[in-house]
Amino acid sequence: MVAPGARFTGEQRRRIAEVAVEAYLAAEPSPPWVRPYGDPALDVAYRLARHAGTITIDWYEQIVTEGLHPVEWVEIVGVVVAVLPPVAFARAVGNPLPVLPAAVEGAPHGREADELAPARLNFVPVAAPADRMPSVVQALSAVPDEWDNLWRLAEVQYMSDRQMDDPLWNRGTLSRPQMELVAGRLSLIRECFF
Repeated sequence: MVAPGARFTGEQRRRIAEVAVEAYLAAEPSPPWVRPYGDPALDVAYRLARHAGTITIDWYEQIVTEGLHPVEWVEIVGVVVAVLPPVAFARAVGNPLPVLPAAVEGAPHGREADELAPARLNFVPVAAPADRMPSVVQALSAVPDEWDNLWRLAEVQYMSDRQMDDPLWNRGTLSRPQMELVAGRLSLIRECFF
């Protein structure tokens, strides 16, 4: 998360992570229509962390028009989805919040999908061919490192991609249908459009 990415340096990625954590934990957050940083990358991180349900295609297109490349958007999402779950969990159980490590020096590595394609249900371009998997799964596919990290996180926090094919899979606590019920209920409460 703090090593160089496809488009951002380690220091930039660390700052994106810091902003996401600050936004998530803010006692008095800025409303969604306020852009507290004036930097498109940091404003996207803030809004993703605090007001994800308010992001529209129009807002996405406005940010891209201002110069944030769609692949940069994907990378920001990858950083935010990696940094917030441990913070949310620690806060929920009363543990100390995790501390971000120091940024890893170096230039962005530039690894992106060989071919990008527009997707029917995603704002961002995805690895071609598009729409062969659910939109939430393909959303980070334009940046292979972020997509791989998403699956590493899913395996620990939810289930692996292989296990998703088995509707009867369970971890020994909740059955798959019970997990999906909890996930669906939380999505409704959090106003997640997925």
